[in-house]
Amino acid sequence: MECPKCCSGRVEVQPPNWVSPYPEYHCFDCGQRMRSRGTLFLYLITFPLGVAFLIGGVVSLFFIDEIGVSVRAIALGVVGAIVARYSALQIARPVPRRDKRV
Repeated sequence: MECPKCCSGRVEVQPPNWVSPYPEYHCFDCGQRMRSRGTLFLYLITFPLGVAFLIGGVVSLFFIDEIGVSVRAIALGVVGAIVARYSALQIARPVPRRDKRV
């Protein structure tokens, strides 16, 4: 693997984190964090879903009067915000290039 930013071959595979089951990559030379290959489609799907959950949670607060249901609406909006933010960060990250020297 090769870093797309500095063309270094010192790219390490990081274990999957608590949000995604896919591994991440980290360049030791420039510090660039990269996402796994083939995950762009996944994050392009989850981003609008997260935004929809966020909007749904916020809009439902205007129509709900019960406190228990409004807490669930807030939780829905918070989960949507987390999913949308994580997806946007992953979309912005590059993927490592295959090493041309091999």
